[in-house]
Amino acid sequence: MATFVGAEYIIANVLIALKKFNKKDTITLDELSEAGRYIQKHSLSNNEIDAIFLSSSKQVVTALYDFSDYFEYDRENGSIRIVKTKNIKDLESRFIGYLPFNVLSFLVKITQQFVAQSC
Repeated sequence: MATFVGAEYIIANVLIALKKFNKKDTITLDELSEAGRYIQKHSLSNNEIDAIFLSSSKQVVTALYDFSDYFEYDRENGSIRIVKTKNIKDLESRFIGYLPFNVLSFLVKITQQFVAQSC
């Protein structure tokens, strides 16, 4: 049975990877959309991953409202960042570990690949 992975997991994992690679603190909506397509494309070619990654603009907006205690949207430059009261450890605590292990490890690995190549 497929696991549905919400946009909040994609947002969190991209922001975690960006911070770990010391690249930047934000991701634009366009970059996030590109990340969602990248993740979904690679999951379809991996027979061990039975997951659907929810990364449409509607799901991103919903995630931003539902998890406003973790993420904030900057309308001026169209980017998402971690709220000032949270840090990487908070994101890891909340968004790492609630998915099946194979889906989680795939998401972390493929998100890091995306950030290294594209951001």
